[in-house]
Parts: sequence; structure tokens; C-alpha cells
Amino acid sequence: MSNRDDTNESGRDGDEESTAETNAAKPTEADVAATTGDNTTSSPNTADHAADTADELPVGAVTDDGQIVTAKRDESNDGIIGLSSSRGKLWSVAVAVGLGFGTVVMSLIVIIGLISVLQVLSVPLPESALALITLELVLGQLVIMGGIAIGYLWATGRRLSYVTIRWPSLKEWLVVLAGPFAVFAVSIVVNLFGMVLEIESSPHAIAEIDAIDPTFYLYLIPIMIFIVGPFEELLYRGVIQTRLRESFSAPAAIGIASVVFALIHLPAYGLGAAGAAEISLALTVIFGGSLVFGGLYEWTGNLTVVALVHGLYNSIALFLLYVVTVYEEEIMEVAETAVVLAGL
Repeated sequence: MSNRDDTNESGRDGDEESTAETNAAKPTEADVAATTGDNTTSSPNTADHAADTADELPVGAVTDDGQIVTAKRDESNDGIIGLSSSRGKLWSVAVAVGLGFGTVVMSLIVIIGLISVLQVLSVPLPESALALITLELVLGQLVIMGGIAIGYLWATGRRLSYVTIRWPSLKEWLVVLAGPFAVFAVSIVVNLFGMVLEIESSPHAIAEIDAIDPTFYLYLIPIMIFIVGPFEELLYRGVIQTRLRESFSAPAAIGIASVVFALIHLPAYGLGAAGAAEISLALTVIFGGSLVFGGLYEWTGNLTVVALVHGLYNSIALFLLYVVTVYEEEIMEVAETAVVLAGL
């Protein structure tokens, strides 16, 4: 009797130990979650939370986890307003055209309004060409272009990080020094093509001003560097091109922004006696230069670089205009001598 009891107790103990070992070997839900990476018992879905966080930021901003926002979700369409959305593309182009040509319209309204006010108050307009051009550039580029760019960012809830502005690195400073000559190279190629077709590019309105001291061109250089370059690039590269990048590839965005940029220069090249072919060639030069500006912005991601390249290019062009105006006879003599020496 005692042996049977001992045997039963021994059997029960063995069964309990076997059951305990089986339970110990059986994986728990926590072990499965850890092994598969499925942490369903944790807080809300991390991916959805990250996407929602990105949706709250403008394109170009940096999220908490270091990612750059490149597009916005369209909740009504369960997709991305970007490369796959025709409606998004059309709207991006409409915004680009509206912002670009809005500067021309607003500039005309402001300048005409200012002239009317001065006439009513019997205040004479400045007679100095330098004063008039400076006033036009300050109003057109600083006030109008700068105002439209900042107003758009504010109205659409975009932050300053939408436009990437920082102090250039050493490599970017080299780009700043080389960039203007890249633009000149494009200009030379386009004008050589025009020479083949016997078309001469229409000159800029500044070059057509009569009876001015050539030093006038030198006085405009600081304005080009500190006003024209920065504020034109703020609008056309910093805002318009970046906005287009939400829906288009880089080449397409650069191309569309460059078309708008070239066309808004029509008043500066098309108000003289030049014909359609001459004006078209001049706008093609502007378009080619704009491609360089857009490409540099896409490459460096730094608006400061593009603004400096633009300002330096305009400044060098003005300096060359000054040299040609002051030393025209000497330059012609040197050119004739060079032709003779070359045996042409």
C-alpha cells in the first residue's frame, strides 16, 4: 500500500515537472512579438504617427527623426499630391504662374499709384536716371517680390525652413565664384546661335538709357548683389521652384520656373524697337541663365549660393557694359589689330 502511494506520488510529481517544462518551452506572446518585431501592445502605430507629423510640416522641413518632407498626403484621395497627381501638377503650375506674373502686375500697380500720388501732391519725380532705376528696383524686387514670397509662405502656413538659406561652405564659395561664368557660357552659346541665324539679341532697357554717366552702371552693382539677386532668387527658386518640386521632378520644376522667370523679363527687353526674333533671343538667354540658377539651387540646396551667383553675374555684366561704354574706341582699335594679326 505504501509502495503504491509512493509510486502515485512519484508519477504525479513527474507529470507536474513535465507540464512545467512544456509551459516553459512554449513561447509567450511577448516572445513572439519581440521575435517578429510586431509590437502591437505598444503605443499607437509609429509609422502613422510619423506620417501625421510629416503632414503637419511644410515641404522641405525636417521631421524629428531627421527625414525631409518631400510631399503632402491627400487624405481625400488616399495618395500623395506629387508626381502621380495631375491635379497637383496643374495647381503647382498655376501657383508658379500666379506668383511669377503677380510681381509684374503688382509692380505696375504700385509704380503707377506712386506716380499718381506724387502728381496729386505736386511732387516732382526724380530726374536722375540712377534714382529712378534704384526706386524701381527697390519697389519691384525688395518690396514686391520679397513681399509676395513672404506673403505666400505666411498664407500657406509654410515655415521659413521651406526656403533653405545658410552660410556657404568652402565648396559652395567655389561654386559662387564659378557660377557667373557658367551663366556667361550659356549666354555666349545662345548668342552665337543667334549670329548663325543673323539675329541680334535685344538689349536690356538699362543699356538703352541715353545721356547718362557711365559710372551709373557701377552704382547699380551693390543693388544687384544685395537686392536683385537675393529677392529674385527668393521668389523664383526659393518659393516657386520649391513649390513645383512638390509635384514635378527636378528637371521639370527647374524648366517651368525658368520659363516663368524668362517671361517676366519681357518688359525689360520688349519695350524698345527690337523685333520678335530679337526679343525671343534675349529671353532665351535669360531662360538659359535661369536653368543654371535652378540647377545650382537643386544641387547645393542653398539659396544663398544662387543669390550670390545671380548678383555677381549681373554685376559683372554691368562692369563690362561700363568698360565698353568708356573705352569703346580703344576696344575697337584692339579688335581691329587682333583681326589684322590673325590674318582675317
